[in-house]
Amino acid sequence: MALRRVYEKRYQGVNMASGHFYRFKYRPYEHDKEPVVLFLHFITGTHPNSGHQWRLFQAINFHYIPRGMRKRFISQWLKLTERPGKVKLNWQKVVARFPYIAPGIRRYQFKPTTYISGLEEIERDQIQKVVVKGLVKDFSKRVTIGLRGLFARKKKQREQKRKQALRDKKKRALEAERKRKERERQKQQRQRARNQRNER
Repeated sequence: MALRRVYEKRYQGVNMASGHFYRFKYRPYEHDKEPVVLFLHFITGTHPNSGHQWRLFQAINFHYIPRGMRKRFISQWLKLTERPGKVKLNWQKVVARFPYIAPGIRRYQFKPTTYISGLEEIERDQIQKVVVKGLVKDFSKRVTIGLRGLFARKKKQREQKRKQALRDKKKRALEAERKRKERERQKQQRQRARNQRNER
């Protein structure tokens, strides 16, 4: 089965729907073992190139977003979702509408089921309290530092490539000039040989 997005699914007795808030404990964590997230969608199926089985879901982890930006987003989000209705969020929509929360995008494996425990939905009237006011964890600085290091390495790599390209260009120019001089020398030799034959 090809990869597909599922925007609503019942998991561990909890109905997970795109645009809703959840918290849970996560075993194979990198920094955050108790994420608080805005759920986007599940990704299931087989990757067409690698053949790898994908069993994960994508979400925005607010622990990777600075407090000020969390507050800004929650304020906007609650206004946008005042009217009841289903939401279908994905990475592209989030980046286009709310680019400032993009650093919080994370993927979580939901199989094996032991990876996730204590899953619960955060009710609408508790979102401000739990997501904005109740969180003491903030990994956003760590992510920023990591991104700075990544950007610095990429900048260094680009500079190295630029210098190498200049060296290669100079080398090609010198080689072209050497060949031009060699052709000129051979031309002069042929001309001298013709002149000597004519003098005879």
